[in-house]
Amino acid sequence: MREPDSSYVRKKSCTATCAAELCIGDETWLTHHTFDHFLNEPRYRVEREVSLLTGRLSVEEASRYRRALITVSDLEGASVRYTTAGNLRVAGLAVVHTPGRVTKGCAAEMEHVSVIWPAADPVVRQDIPWPPEVTQSFLRCFNGYEQAGVTR
Repeated sequence: MREPDSSYVRKKSCTATCAAELCIGDETWLTHHTFDHFLNEPRYRVEREVSLLTGRLSVEEASRYRRALITVSDLEGASVRYTTAGNLRVAGLAVVHTPGRVTKGCAAEMEHVSVIWPAADPVVRQDIPWPPEVTQSFLRCFNGYEQAGVTR
């Protein structure tokens, strides 16, 4: 299996501003959703980024964004966790607005964003796999963890 295409982020990036990594403000709440277990780094040979959604979404809202049809069983196994774009940036990660073809706008809820490492020029460069310390930094950005200098 080949490594995922590095042009994905460039192709999906928001064009509303000069830089898609500037579309999402530091104060923007982000929701990480799962139907089984959270990904703490991109899966090698599958993706070059970790996907989150803008807004502080409920399990049901995030589930419905990801699947057209969801069952009670899907919802029972699903979970969400929260952070802000600023927390991720303090941790050395980039938050890039990658809404695809349909977008409600840079400040709207339920917009897709890509979390990328390294943070420098993320539309062009996304390194995978992440080093263990980057994965740990990403994990510490969510519920119950505090990044130095960033308030929630």
